[in-house]
Amino acid sequence: MADTAQLIGISAELDELHRASQDGLPGSPEQWRILWLHQRIVERTTAVQLQIDATLAEIDNEIARATEVRGFLADRRDNRVTRANLLSALIGGGLGGTSAGLQLSTKQTAAAAGTGITGGALAAGIALYGIHAQRGESRALETDSNMLAQFFDRPVLPTSRYPPIVWQFLNEVAQSDPDHITRRQRLVRTWLELKRLDPPPGTPAGQVKIDHVTSMPEQRLVLSIDDLEDRMAMLQDVRAKLSYLKRDLAALLESLSEVH
Repeated sequence: MADTAQLIGISAELDELHRASQDGLPGSPEQWRILWLHQRIVERTTAVQLQIDATLAEIDNEIARATEVRGFLADRRDNRVTRANLLSALIGGGLGGTSAGLQLSTKQTAAAAGTGITGGALAAGIALYGIHAQRGESRALETDSNMLAQFFDRPVLPTSRYPPIVWQFLNEVAQSDPDHITRRQRLVRTWLELKRLDPPPGTPAGQVKIDHVTSMPEQRLVLSIDDLEDRMAMLQDVRAKLSYLKRDLAALLESLSEVH
């Protein structure tokens, strides 16, 4: 709680409130001072909570837009794969049956073999098309939000810049972190471990991956289904991390009732 108070700039007020005398008469300067301290702490805490809510709203907006594009591309991919599988089965089965029927006549051996080979080749070709279609199409993400850009020092849209206190929170070390690295570094390390950033950022291909998860509309970068899924998952991780700050602020406000 002390770290949270220091983060949002109310350590002095909170310390004074803890030291304040509870014996002042109603209406005395001491009691008015205590009331002012309470109000100052509540106002500052509420302001920070609203900043967090605004940040979460921007993250949610980007996730929602990415989800829509990802769903559109996934539906088109699934339709193509389904059609390819059905066509492969129909052609393979049909020509296979025809080949078997031709084999009933000894005079049609060559035709039966040719039909069987053709059917197998066509079925294999369509199956390869279906495998290729599994990757899906690519499309630009038309949303004025790139909330991951600041993590990787990429150009940030005006609506996607984290408030100073929120960004400071992400760049501080959590007391429970076993490696004593900042929350921002912890998130990046998690994304590397889970292959959300693959290849690693130190490679040219890794830099392209970062460009895709931090893109803005004017860059006209097309994102694959995998890019969109990774972007959504990374944003969800940031959102979850910021929820800890809201929890700490709630605990700080709750502690005021125990002081006076």
